[in-house]
Amino acid sequence: LIGGLTQPIFNQGINKVRLTNAQSKQVQAYNSFQQSLLVAGQEVSNALYAYEMAVDKEDSREKQIEALEKAVDFTQQLLEYSSATNYTDVLTSEQNLLAAQLSGVNDNLQKLQAVVDLYRALGGGWK
Repeated sequence: LIGGLTQPIFNQGINKVRLTNAQSKQVQAYNSFQQSLLVAGQEVSNALYAYEMAVDKEDSREKQIEALEKAVDFTQQLLEYSSATNYTDVLTSEQNLLAAQLSGVNDNLQKLQAVVDLYRALGGGWK
């Protein structure tokens, strides 16, 4: 019994060193956790921003496609009812419409990729 009580007195401050060491490890773990939270928050923020930009881009692309569809109709009508244009203008307007539609597919892909990135940033797919 007396040996157990006197042992901390004679171990020459080893317990204080162990306490200081444990406190340092605790602070280090806290800082690491805080850094992980900051990185996770930034990933979520970036994914949300990318999704928002992709949605905005897709909306403006849909408006562009609608306008180009009208342009194709107008040039076809102009060719049919007037001699003010030629078939090259119709082909050019159709080519512009096709390019916009292909860009719309790419915009949709970017939006879906942003959704996947957001899902991962929020912890989805974690193993």
